Amino acid sequence: MMGELKVFTQFFGIYQMRIAHISILEFRGIKSLEWSPSPNVNCLIGPGDSCKTTVLDAIEIGLNPRFGFSGSDPDLFGCDPASKPEICLTLVQLPEELIVEHRYGLFLRGWSDADRKINDERAEGDILALTVKASLDPDTLEWRWEIFNERLEGEPPRFGFKDAKLTAPNRLGEYADRHLTWGRSSALGRLEKGPNASELLATSVRQAKTSFAAGDRTSFDDVVKLTEKVGADFMVPKSASYEAQLDIHSGMLASGAVSLHDGGLPLRTLGSGSSRLMVAGLQNSGPTENIMLVDELEFGLEPHRILRLLRYLRSGFPQDGDAPPIVHQTFLTTHSPVVVCELDVAELFCVRKNAGSIAVKCARPEEGKEDTAQRHIRSSPHAFLAPRLLIGEGRTEVGFWRGLDDLWCNEGKESFAYQGAVAIDGGGNDNAVKLGLHMQNLGYRCFVLLDSDVEVSAGTKHALKEIGAQVSEWLDNCDIERRVFLDVPWATVTAIVNYAIEVVGEGKVLNNLHLAAPEGPGIDRAALNALVDTEDNRKRLATAATLKVEKKPGIKEDRSWFKDMTRGEQLGTIVFGCLKDIPETPLAKTINEVRQWIDA
Repeated sequence: MMGELKVFTQFFGIYQMRIAHISILEFRGIKSLEWSPSPNVNCLIGPGDSCKTTVLDAIEIGLNPRFGFSGSDPDLFGCDPASKPEICLTLVQLPEELIVEHRYGLFLRGWSDADRKINDERAEGDILALTVKASLDPDTLEWRWEIFNERLEGEPPRFGFKDAKLTAPNRLGEYADRHLTWGRSSALGRLEKGPNASELLATSVRQAKTSFAAGDRTSFDDVVKLTEKVGADFMVPKSASYEAQLDIHSGMLASGAVSLHDGGLPLRTLGSGSSRLMVAGLQNSGPTENIMLVDELEFGLEPHRILRLLRYLRSGFPQDGDAPPIVHQTFLTTHSPVVVCELDVAELFCVRKNAGSIAVKCARPEEGKEDTAQRHIRSSPHAFLAPRLLIGEGRTEVGFWRGLDDLWCNEGKESFAYQGAVAIDGGGNDNAVKLGLHMQNLGYRCFVLLDSDVEVSAGTKHALKEIGAQVSEWLDNCDIERRVFLDVPWATVTAIVNYAIEVVGEGKVLNNLHLAAPEGPGIDRAALNALVDTEDNRKRLATAATLKVEKKPGIKEDRSWFKDMTRGEQLGTIVFGCLKDIPETPLAKTINEVRQWIDA
């Protein structure tokens, strides 16, 4: 049986015990969850209150049996006393101590990595697996840990408290300073070797008491005499005379009486980020089997230190000598685009909640589309952190919606952020469609707004709508700039042209206008100012605003006026003021369609 303990490598590291399957029922905000996590990094992302941290809490409770550990009513789903919380964690790559016959060897199951399935009777090729079940009694609110196996008859065997040292995960939370002291549940306490720290502390306490008793205690005499008199008046029994003595409570070790110091400065006074990095390294230098839990990985860390911590979590923490690094299975949560951008698509898991039913989906799409998904993560990491996505063709659209959003807020409408929506750059029509399909399948709500001057097949648009995405286009063979120039009042057109002159220069504006109609007469500033409102003039201005000039075969120079987010934002600000005057134009109707989706 011992020869079946599997060890495999990745990033030149060694994986240890890991969770192959998680099942949670009626625990806090989770009515049900079934998930098979990856063996390395599992980064949970999703909207607030989607139970990401609850998943980490469930893992910590399930693998950390403690005597007398009690829950509370909020641990019951919906605080309903009829609910019966259960956490089942199936472990593989088990430490030797747990799989011997006299421990849990008789209760082992099989896990198929290929089928991602638990087999109660091990099939050929299955990995040895052990399922630990933690359940909360709703009447007594006491947790119970036991081994779960469908073959069992009668009372299931308890999962022992002494096994917590082998299975209890390392938790890196918001406050890490306690792990820089020697406590019963601290990282330093777990790493303790040699003489027992409690014995050393007890000896130190006795020495301190002796030293105190030998010193000058006359300053306490008056209070001591008064206390003796009060005791006598109330007939309080006394075995000897009262005196002031040093009294150090027995729980000092658990409270962190002994801590690491840098010279005379306790390391627990380090900043939040430094202490978290230090503790992460300590926790991963101890027992090799321990799983890592990190809530809000970015807390207190600058981007470069986030990347350093992620590097170690992914590739393993260095060990002594030539020993390969140990790669712990890691579960983490984040709301940082820096973290999302750094991770591989297979390490991101999108969490969605529907009436208590929790779905956890890997961001990696079906085989053959991983590169496209990875590009989405690198180019738009913030998109993975919002529940609703307004996907436009390019940067101009993103800025345009930002400008409108600010002015809508000034009118009392709810902001995009309040409604959980973010406008993102789709990177062209084709990529915007791919991004919409990918994100909608992961549980995001998407509105894909396309340019109609670049053809997208009806089948592709239908596929987007089939999975619940909303799809619209700037009508009549238009991108956003052309639609604006065709629909807004002429006074607004003039304001837009004046803004273009301000940001790109008069020369570029006039040159673009000439290139937009090379067969016509040249145009100077006076001629520009003299333009009147005709369809041809609007089209010429629209063409000039989005002009691309071919410099070499297959290579075009982008001479557009508004192709960045800041200019797009100002374009939206200029257009906003006239929308109430042009409600029946395609521009206003499309903008209203987006606004209705935002407010839905």
